[in-house]
Amino acid sequence: MPRLRWPSLSIRTTVLLAILAAVLGPALALWHVDQALTRRANEPLIEQSRRAVLSMTAAALVQPLWTIDTDAATAVAKQALAEPNVLGMQLTEKRPLAPVLRLERPGERPERGIAMKTPIAHEGEPLGELEIWFDPDQLERSLSERRRATLQLAALQVVMTGLLLLAVLYRRVLQPVERLKSQASAMASREVVTPPVWRQRDELGQLGHHLNDVHRQIGTLFDQLEQQKADLQEVALHDGLTGLPNRMLFQELLAQAAANARRDGGRLALLFIDLDRFKSVNDTIGHACGDTLLQIVANRLRATVRESDVVCRHSGDEFIVLLREANAWDEVATTADRMLKAIETPVFVKFRDIQVSASIGISMFPDDADDPEALVRHADTAMYESKHLGRARFSFYRAELNSQLHATLQLEQELKAGLAGDQFTLHYQPLVSARSGQILGCEALIRWQHPERGMVPPMQFIGAAEQCGLISDIGAWTIRTACAQIARWKQDNVPFGTVAINVSALEFRHHRLVDTLTQAMIDFEVRPHELEIEITESVLMTDTETTQRIVDDLHHLGLRLAVDDFGTGYSSLAYLKRLRPSKIKIDRSFVRQLPEDENDRVLVQAVIQLAVALGIRVVAEGVETEAQRAFLRDSGCNVLQGYLIARPQPAEQFARFAIEVGADASSMSTAMMSI
Repeated sequence: MPRLRWPSLSIRTTVLLAILAAVLGPALALWHVDQALTRRANEPLIEQSRRAVLSMTAAALVQPLWTIDTDAATAVAKQALAEPNVLGMQLTEKRPLAPVLRLERPGERPERGIAMKTPIAHEGEPLGELEIWFDPDQLERSLSERRRATLQLAALQVVMTGLLLLAVLYRRVLQPVERLKSQASAMASREVVTPPVWRQRDELGQLGHHLNDVHRQIGTLFDQLEQQKADLQEVALHDGLTGLPNRMLFQELLAQAAANARRDGGRLALLFIDLDRFKSVNDTIGHACGDTLLQIVANRLRATVRESDVVCRHSGDEFIVLLREANAWDEVATTADRMLKAIETPVFVKFRDIQVSASIGISMFPDDADDPEALVRHADTAMYESKHLGRARFSFYRAELNSQLHATLQLEQELKAGLAGDQFTLHYQPLVSARSGQILGCEALIRWQHPERGMVPPMQFIGAAEQCGLISDIGAWTIRTACAQIARWKQDNVPFGTVAINVSALEFRHHRLVDTLTQAMIDFEVRPHELEIEITESVLMTDTETTQRIVDDLHHLGLRLAVDDFGTGYSSLAYLKRLRPSKIKIDRSFVRQLPEDENDRVLVQAVIQLAVALGIRVVAEGVETEAQRAFLRDSGCNVLQGYLIARPQPAEQFARFAIEVGADASSMSTAMMSI
């Protein structure tokens, strides 16, 4: 007949049975009666102890299994094996390919023990299963230590003691335990209940007070977590500077708006806004003022659209506006024009008025694209079209812009291949004295020997190089190639004079320019008077502090500066005086109609007189006729450059030209001396 086992009992039932067994057990009962009663009292406790070890071990393994911390899981398992009543254990994870962790007490066979299993889960998700083998002889060892005689109690004493214990148990234990259970259930379910009042000063009363404090702390903690969750969601979906929806939230709003418009047959307009030359604002007045300007622009954009429309900060100085119910393109154009005017209104920041403009690209849904990503991409393309057309304007997307964009991207890839494949070369156009015809130097002009397009002039690829960031690499190549050519000409005794190198505005403000020039001059033993840097007027007007610093560095190297295309920009005479160029080059547009055009004559003579007054030499570009040469010479122009003198030519051809002109100038000088 199988032995009956005690079912799993509650603490209250277990304590009651233990008290009754202790009271009713006759003190003078035989040894086997005492042992039987003791066994009956201890079996549930041992069972409970085993379950406690199993439960605590499983609870301790939740975090390591959830975070896949094998070392921590092994440490917990070893700690459980240290229990005296544990023979061995086995941990099986649900994670694919995870090894089974099995530990055994040395010298023991776990299979003879009592096996107990329990699943391990985290928030309802199963992580694995834990099996522990317990020592079956634990109870027997416990009984052997508890053998002693008991005293026989009188029946009245048993009854009175039992009634007294039951009363005390009910009053001091059972009722508080029930209240503690109710309190714990309320904490687990996060019910809003009034905490019970505990007047008892015993351990259960202290536990009740402690649970009340824990309940309040948990409530406060959950409130804080909810607030933090809301704050994190706000931060994750909104721009921290302007408070506008960020790119992530805007993508969701755009996708939802597109789905609704597709379902209802509506139309949307997407405006991609980029502030013009915003970097110069940061460089001039600082990033803090730039941030203030962005906040003001964001507020102005929100004020120009309806509540149903969406304004987003895309990145940096870029904004995107989604116009819902954009049924007519002229209404969209009116809104875009209103935005441009709002942005261009001067902003008073740091005791000064700052004015910026913006370039806007517009794409329409579903006319230009039915896909939200393509809609943004097309608006971005149209924005770049606005910049190419002069900035401070808006442009609607057109299909042909894509082909232009692809052509630009293709040109950028070919430029990278050209740099890697040594497809570039330098041609040199002579500069001669207006009076003697003696060669004074040359201008190094880059050419691209494309394997398919043939000889490509710089006007067709410099702009693309600036856009894709290759202009610095091309400039460095130009400087080193020109310096290497100077070294070869000096070795061959070619009277080349001074070699002028054009530097674009982007390249001029790059921190590598001075380092590249310094290293090239050292490597090829180029003297300062043999090299000259040409910059355009636009360099003088932008980022003047940086420009002045680089100019000072170039002057420190002993290099001279020439201002190219003088008269076509908006340069200030104060900047011209402060930066101290050695030459100014009159643009060919003023030379082309000389000497017939009266306005050109007056302008050229005024520039020459201004340069002479400032001690600056004057170079006239684009000289193509003898009449132009004569007028410029008589007006006081120092140097001539143009097709009348010579076209840009490879280094070998320029060397022959320089030697011939040098010989002619020498003969002329000898003849003049003999006369």
